[in-house]
Amino acid sequence: AVVSTQSTGTLRDYKDVFVEAGKKAVKQPIKTCIYTTLAVTGGVVSYYAPTEADFRASSLRHHHRLILISERIRNKNSEQFIDATRKLEREGRLSFASLGLISVVYESYIDPDTREFGKVFMKPRLAEYLDRIVDVGFLGEWYYMSRAMVDYDINDEEFV
Repeated sequence: AVVSTQSTGTLRDYKDVFVEAGKKAVKQPIKTCIYTTLAVTGGVVSYYAPTEADFRASSLRHHHRLILISERIRNKNSEQFIDATRKLEREGRLSFASLGLISVVYESYIDPDTREFGKVFMKPRLAEYLDRIVDVGFLGEWYYMSRAMVDYDINDEEFV
């Protein structure tokens, strides 16, 4: 009986909030449209923010694309970026952070074997974190990786 009384009270409170919000929406339709658009856009962007698994799959897919073509025609920038990220991944030094609207992959500040020691005794500054960013994900795409893989099958040095 106590639970149903509390549930009824909570439902009544939510109903009152929605009724008041509806009245304010009628009074200020432009403001309501702007807030609704921002909320929906934020929700969609957050929903499509790439995950750590997406980064690993994308890195592996691009690595496979590179090894399927001859070394003579591979773009060196693409190869260096993918090799560097694969190396960090093998060493266990890639960390992932989802910031809601974007995702960030960065190089770990310390070796994974000494991670607990580092948490206690090392506090890197923000500038050091910015230097260690490997990639930024937004709307299902990894920005730096996509840029590095443009023309991955064209070796600019071949035509010099």
